Amino acid sequence: MANSNDGVDADAVYEAMDPLEPYTTGELAARFAASRAAIRRLLDSLAGDERIRKKEPEPDRTIWIREPPTHECPSCDERFEVKHFHPTFQAVQYCPACGTRLRRRA
Repeated sequence: MANSNDGVDADAVYEAMDPLEPYTTGELAARFAASRAAIRRLLDSLAGDERIRKKEPEPDRTIWIREPPTHECPSCDERFEVKHFHPTFQAVQYCPACGTRLRRRA
């Protein structure tokens, strides 16, 4: 690639983001000790691939949000998002369509 990304790749930025947590370009640039321009290119790429959401609440202010993972039920093939609200409630998960108990993630 012609543009330098300060030694950081899009997957590293994606993995550093918690699902549903908002981030600014500057916040992520500081985390990776990279330039804002390099991180902005990577975030734009992730948004283009629909791996993260890009919100611009005001001029010159962009908020980046990683989408929650999508799961697929092995019994009925229903695709859904699991959003964790409390540690107790995330211990056991069920398919919202058929009620199949899903395997607990470690």
